[in-house]
Amino acid sequence: MVSTPALQDGLKRITLRAAGRDIALGGKPPPGTPPTTLAQQAMRWSYVLRARERWADNPDARSVRTQDAQATLRSFGIGDEDLKRIAQADQVIVRMPYESEDAGWAGRIFPWEYVLSAATQAHRSRTDDRFTVMRELRPSPAASAARGSIGSKPRVLYVQSAPGRLGEAWDFEGERRRLARALKGTADLRILWNPTRDVLVAEVDAWQPDVLHLSGFDNVQGLAELRELAGPQTLVDLPEALLPQAGYAAREGHIQCTLARLLQEEGVLQDGYLMTGPSGRPCVVTALDLAEALAAATHRPVLAGISVANSAARTAALMVGQGAASAAIGFQGEFDSSFGDYFFELLYSALMGRKLPLPVAFEDAWARAKLEPGARRATGITLWSAFDLTASAQAAQPRAGTARQAKGPPALLARPAREINYAVLHNTKKGSLFDSFVIERNDADAGDMILAEVEVHLGTEKAVYSKCFAAGDGDRWNLADDIHVPLTATLVRSVREAVNSSVVVQLSVGGKVLQRESHRVRLLPVDQWRDNARDGQWLPSFVLPRDAQVMRAVQQAQRYVRVLRDDPTAGFEGYQAAPDENPAVEEQLQEVDLQAQAIWATLLHDWQLGYINPPPTYSAGLDSQRLRTPSAVHRNAAGTCIDLALLYAACLELVDIYPVIFLLEGHALPGYWRHRRFQEDFNAAMFPAGNAPPEGGAQHASSSGIQKHPWQTLGRDAHQELALRIRARELVPIETVRLTENCGFIEAIEAGVQALADAREFHSMLDIVRARVEGVTPLPIVEDTP
Repeated sequence: MVSTPALQDGLKRITLRAAGRDIALGGKPPPGTPPTTLAQQAMRWSYVLRARERWADNPDARSVRTQDAQATLRSFGIGDEDLKRIAQADQVIVRMPYESEDAGWAGRIFPWEYVLSAATQAHRSRTDDRFTVMRELRPSPAASAARGSIGSKPRVLYVQSAPGRLGEAWDFEGERRRLARALKGTADLRILWNPTRDVLVAEVDAWQPDVLHLSGFDNVQGLAELRELAGPQTLVDLPEALLPQAGYAAREGHIQCTLARLLQEEGVLQDGYLMTGPSGRPCVVTALDLAEALAAATHRPVLAGISVANSAARTAALMVGQGAASAAIGFQGEFDSSFGDYFFELLYSALMGRKLPLPVAFEDAWARAKLEPGARRATGITLWSAFDLTASAQAAQPRAGTARQAKGPPALLARPAREINYAVLHNTKKGSLFDSFVIERNDADAGDMILAEVEVHLGTEKAVYSKCFAAGDGDRWNLADDIHVPLTATLVRSVREAVNSSVVVQLSVGGKVLQRESHRVRLLPVDQWRDNARDGQWLPSFVLPRDAQVMRAVQQAQRYVRVLRDDPTAGFEGYQAAPDENPAVEEQLQEVDLQAQAIWATLLHDWQLGYINPPPTYSAGLDSQRLRTPSAVHRNAAGTCIDLALLYAACLELVDIYPVIFLLEGHALPGYWRHRRFQEDFNAAMFPAGNAPPEGGAQHASSSGIQKHPWQTLGRDAHQELALRIRARELVPIETVRLTENCGFIEAIEAGVQALADAREFHSMLDIVRARVEGVTPLPIVEDTP
């Protein structure tokens, strides 16, 4: 850790503009402020927000975040009076200089939008809360000819970049339709499909658009999706400078590399835009590479709208800093695609249809969008500008209203999954048949009755969901998480192979059918689990603590726990052996360890298990595995790594010790929290005492470690946090494959620590008890008769 003056030095060139007054940062912090740096605060807050699914629904954790935000701003030299002044402002503008990608990066990636909003929430009592944060980035003189106005008949260049298999799996029609609707009669629209970087630059030069709209994928998210669609051996292009030791032949400054290797190389993937490469394959284009290439063009758009995840901190910022655009808008994290489409429709309608200045149009669109479905997934939307936002906003006073405009009849935007794991249907609280199921009000009057219906057909069985409601406040309704289909018949629960099914959706208003669509889907067997971005989180449903053999194993372990604890009356009382009042007492925590060791002894000595390959899936998917129940493992006296992990986790859950499952590349192993307080601190994203948050730099990918589900922690930054908790002896990993090798408990723990040592092999950790709290319950699997 470095001294507090280092933090001040990083802040002295940043100012806040609020309520007509400039607030300088970098002043003297309150006495007792812990020493830190702006870079450390930027990385810490970025990581905490990427993990917000762990704590967003916890009022106590949110309160801690608010206090933390206030303490952070005080350490920046912002006093209580300044906080009140910021809270009273409609707009807050964060101003900072730009010299290069490496200089001042911490100020650019710091999540000012969230921290300022959270810190001032208690001081804002207005019902019409239009608190908006925007950023000014003053570039070097060579790139400072910024202009903030758009002509009377602007040109918009829409770029859709979904190279390779991404274009086959993802549909951009809804986004294009919204864009055309927003621009109708007010702007000229040109569409560019899957260009290379050089083709994009040439098109900007040739057509000279006022607005450049980029749609598609950031590098990390795009390549992860591509790996699931096309497999780990898929070749992609990347700049030779990113991976010069790859050993592949270079072509036009690029090399070709397999996804398997690229995704394992630490620090190689950076924020940016996935495009088509010189070979026609998907190509990694970094944020700096994209900005420099567009800045070299003879034309500069007024605005770059970047409808790409993780685009705010670097891609949008560097577009402005390098002089590629006068302003740019990007997203701080991942977001629902329909939400992003809706935001840009609002923005362009205000900007070109209602002729509002950019800062007012942005404020207007964001105020509307954050009330709609999907807004929670978007931590923030960032506007970067090279021109004075305050001066530009003065042209529109008073602010225009946000009255709903007629757009036609109500519409249903439904996109079901192609393959459905039964666990999705089982976990109705968190699972959904649909990737998207949004109803748009459009011209419906407040009293009109809207009826949404869903039918799922499986052989002769049909399940129906319907919801009828009156169109009232709000323009959009997201029903994806509300749709429950009771496919719980024995036939469905015991089906042994994937079966074809169909999903029919219908939208009616006032008894008149406006829309009816049929979609084909495949329903996977109840014991088949898909280790992918959509279904991987349902693994806790395969932890079966009520399985008969799990209860038998715990009963058998009674004799071992009495011996290990040297108490003839001892049993399995879980965390009662380590009272909540003082979780740091090592002797009490060891009583929890001895219970876990007793279960190990039973599985090792009484079950005498061997290793066996997984059963066939008969699936074209690259990510499916049939999982064995604890009874099947006991009956066969064998299991795979994941079968053994699920078995041990089920035993721990039964005795009220909180289990986890670690997923690595091609491997799985269980673990457990030594105390419930340790799990609670983890869920609140509170780091172990004395340990720094994840580190990073100017090129650190902001998509690393984004958590989509409260019980699943992903990514290399998450691996760093988990390593801290393992070293702090809060979390214990166990290599259960060692059950098949006659190894002792301590040796299995050492093997578990070793298995987790390589961050490149780590995929995620699933917390079983947190999943239960979120409604992810064990599957009702029907066992075959032995």
